[in-house]
Amino acid sequence: MADGDTCTLDGGVIADEKAGTVTINLVAADSEFFAKLAVPHASIVPADTPAKDAGTTPVPGTGAYMIESYNPNEQMVLKRNPHFKEWSVDAQPDGYADEIDYKFGMTEEAGINAVVNGQVDWMYDTPPADRLPEIGSKYANQVHIDPLAAFWYAPMNVNLPPFDNVKARQALNYALDRDALVGLFGGEVLAQPTCQILPPDFPGHADDCIYTKDPGPQWSEADMDKAKQLVEESGTKGQKVTVIAEDNAVARGIGTYLQSVLSDLGYDASMKAISPNIQFAYIQNTNNSVQISVTQWYMDYPAASDFLNVLLSCDSFHKGSDSSINISGYCNKDLDAKMKAAMALSLTDENAANAEWAKIDKAFMAEAPLAPLFTPKSVNFTSARLGNYLFNKQNRWIISQSWVK
Repeated sequence: MADGDTCTLDGGVIADEKAGTVTINLVAADSEFFAKLAVPHASIVPADTPAKDAGTTPVPGTGAYMIESYNPNEQMVLKRNPHFKEWSVDAQPDGYADEIDYKFGMTEEAGINAVVNGQVDWMYDTPPADRLPEIGSKYANQVHIDPLAAFWYAPMNVNLPPFDNVKARQALNYALDRDALVGLFGGEVLAQPTCQILPPDFPGHADDCIYTKDPGPQWSEADMDKAKQLVEESGTKGQKVTVIAEDNAVARGIGTYLQSVLSDLGYDASMKAISPNIQFAYIQNTNNSVQISVTQWYMDYPAASDFLNVLLSCDSFHKGSDSSINISGYCNKDLDAKMKAAMALSLTDENAANAEWAKIDKAFMAEAPLAPLFTPKSVNFTSARLGNYLFNKQNRWIISQSWVK
């Protein structure tokens, strides 16, 4: 919608209280519609729920748990929803725990120690690389390594120097030692190098790497000579560049590495780490003039569009907004049209559509609005008392299905 436009769902969403049904009428066919309904963004809420941030006031839902209290600086407490009735163990199962407490503000080191001491049962952040050997040997039964449909990447702002020059963007992609980046994340057991957008074993993925010596299906090694040549050709050498990363051990390490590579390429590079609570919104807002940052994207649902269309379409770029997930600010109308065509094709021929998505992935990488770094695995360290650990690529650890002894 254009600024100032209004939206109404009249006739689009029809709730029948007596029948207990919700009918959604689409203006066009959508092959991903059911997948979209399965993500948290599609939760059913009361009609009078405000269409804005509700702050610390919980919004009623339909699940097995409800928010008892929420203080963003301390913790959120979930307790059983007394109105919940399990109608399908597959679609919406009941939980085991009577209460789930989320505590905020702990460092990674404090989180690890708290799990070791049985004070908490799980930590959200990836354990620091220097603690992985310890927990892998002493607490092997409490470590869970799970595959993810995700990638870590460095979006480059195509509307600001030096990355408004495609050769500067390509240069960084050639210069990255992706094995070193994997090492910073914890090693090859926990991640693998990549130089494309769609993750392995994902719809539309076809092994391909153009930013390596001897381009082919896989990344092999950095090509610093090619990278330096491109920087010289771009005329951007010597310009100032600041990398924005989250203020945690892994992201700081990756941000510092990117700074060192940019310095080796001849830029006046620095790195700034900011709170994880605000970093993701900060790097999206064009008012903050972020040139390059470190971030990640995890699938919402298994469709190529959830990476390529969401992260790089013209419609995903919004100036001056904290919700501008096209962080690079890249808009290519030809590729936009090809993505729309691929989404339409998937309604009738999913295999043919995925072949098109593979071509689109390669076309985006030729323009290099971002630098893929690696595809991660999820490292979850749980307490000794926690049982029935279940993992889902989309929703990750299914907390409600675990129990504690």
